Amino acid sequence: MEVTVRGILPIGDTTDNETYFIVDEAKAAIVGQVILPKAVKRSLAVAITVKVPSTAGSFAIGTFEDGGKFEVASFLRVEVPTGAVGPVGR
Repeated sequence: MEVTVRGILPIGDTTDNETYFIVDEAKAAIVGQVILPKAVKRSLAVAITVKVPSTAGSFAIGTFEDGGKFEVASFLRVEVPTGAVGPVGR
C-alpha cells in the first residue's frame, strides 16, 4: 500500500536534513521513512508517496530522541488512500 506524507516544512536557516519515521501506531513498528530538510528559507509544502506494508493500520510520523522516545512531527501528516469512488473498470 502507498501512503502520502504531506505538510509544510518549518522556516529557518539550517541546512541539515532529518529522517522522519512512519510508525504503525497499533503495532508500534516503523513501516517507512522519509528524509527532509530540518528547515527551509521560505514556505515549502511537501507531498511524498511512501510504500508501507498493506497490513499497517493508523500512522504517525516523527523522529526519535536520543533516549529512544518517539516525537510526533506536528507539521507533517500521513494520509492513507481512501480507495476508488464511483465505477471502476478494466
